[in-house]
Amino acid sequence: MRPKAHAGFTLIELVVAMALLGAMMVLLYSGLSFALRGWDAGDANGRRTADRRLGENFLRRELRELFPMRWKDPMEVKFAFQGEASRLRFVSSRAAGVSLGGVSLVGVEVEADAATGSHHLVMRRAMPDDDAKDFSPLDRAERSILIADVESVSFAYFGGESDFAEPRWFDGWTFPYRLPQLVRIRVKTAQGTVLPDLVVKLMLGEEAGCLESVYQRQCRPRRPA
Repeated sequence: MRPKAHAGFTLIELVVAMALLGAMMVLLYSGLSFALRGWDAGDANGRRTADRRLGENFLRRELRELFPMRWKDPMEVKFAFQGEASRLRFVSSRAAGVSLGGVSLVGVEVEADAATGSHHLVMRRAMPDDDAKDFSPLDRAERSILIADVESVSFAYFGGESDFAEPRWFDGWTFPYRLPQLVRIRVKTAQGTVLPDLVVKLMLGEEAGCLESVYQRQCRPRRPA
């Protein structure tokens, strides 16, 4: 009598099963890796967007605290405001430090990072000298990054050269005896994306003497004591 054959898998069936299992594992790993990369990219973009908004809000707040200080120059009386196409310098009514009082000099421009070669929009703050005549103390101040990884930043200024001139946009503010009404900041990221324009209306508190000429500047209500 012929012996009964035992049921089982052939070598070909095992090879096919292993191949299918391997293909499924590869597809599963690829899908998981793609999902993780997408998560990381979304998280990084979210952090960059949040950081940019924080920097923009901080800069907006600084400009809204602009103080119309005049340089102590016996030859001429002009505002401590330097508006260029690639750099902005002004005086803020916010102090340079938590434990310090008075006003502070503020400078905003793009600077390169010596370690990485990346460019960032940075801010420098310093206390003015007793006989301040320019923004030179900012050259020795520490910098803080407002917006990281930018390709370029351009500033524009809206106002008139006199009380009777029609206000318009200027790439540079060349009227030392007046302050602009608006400041526009346009940022292009390192990835080539142009961010929405940041337009800030300069408003000075009554305690800053903005009632000297209602034609030259906008006033905001006096701060509560």
